[in-house]
Amino acid sequence: MPKRTTSTPSWSVIAHDTDRLNQAVHELHTGHDTSSGQELSHELLRAVTLIGERLATLLDGLAKRQENPGVPEQRTVHLALDQAAAAAEDLGECARRAARTLEDEH
Repeated sequence: MPKRTTSTPSWSVIAHDTDRLNQAVHELHTGHDTSSGQELSHELLRAVTLIGERLATLLDGLAKRQENPGVPEQRTVHLALDQAAAAAEDLGECARRAARTLEDEH
């Protein structure tokens, strides 16, 4: 997994992001006209991108705490956290690409 240069976000920061995402999802399900729907889509994708990046950083930090340097076979928890960090990073990157594609199409 690539070395991250940003500081590790706190759980409260991620909880705030998740609250905003929940609010945006609720707004999406209540229905909007096309123009505000596009804006909401962009906002949702930006939120998912940010949450993915922050979760990846946080999970990577947790994985490092479980790492056993110099030991060829790492503990299962380290491997699981490392995989979760990679998945969160992928989620953020996919959301970023979707946002760019949405912008390109409009």
